[in-house]
Amino acid sequence: MLTASTAIRNDYWIEILGIKRTKISVLIIGNNPIEMTGIYNILIGFRSKSYLTDVCFDLKDCFNRINKSKPEVLLVDDNLGVKRIQKMALVLRQNPKTSKIKVIVLKSSNRNNQVITEVDNYIVKESINAKSLDGVIDKSMQGQMIQ
Repeated sequence: MLTASTAIRNDYWIEILGIKRTKISVLIIGNNPIEMTGIYNILIGFRSKSYLTDVCFDLKDCFNRINKSKPEVLLVDDNLGVKRIQKMALVLRQNPKTSKIKVIVLKSSNRNNQVITEVDNYIVKESINAKSLDGVIDKSMQGQMIQ
């Protein structure tokens, strides 16, 4: 397990060696701390990219965090409710300061094929690993849906 000092030393060497790392700001929104911590750990574990990751556990708090940290990507757990997620995404799209934020829904299963308007992408939670999560974020940043 990496300690804070190890992570700082790694960042130091990456900077010294001139290794270019893409920095992407991500906000994870969900009501299950165990699942959200797992996704957080995947994102901070990347060596080729620097995911600047934050977590919040309700939609009310997410708007404060969005204003404070200015994320490029939101990972939203579908357990928060489809209507609430759709309303949040609509509010984000209507504000010029937040309209470019990519919204990716973390789906519990594929059984419910309900489409949430204003959402950029979806990923099924059981299929989440480092490669799939990085891929869906990359595709969303490029404006492409995962098929």
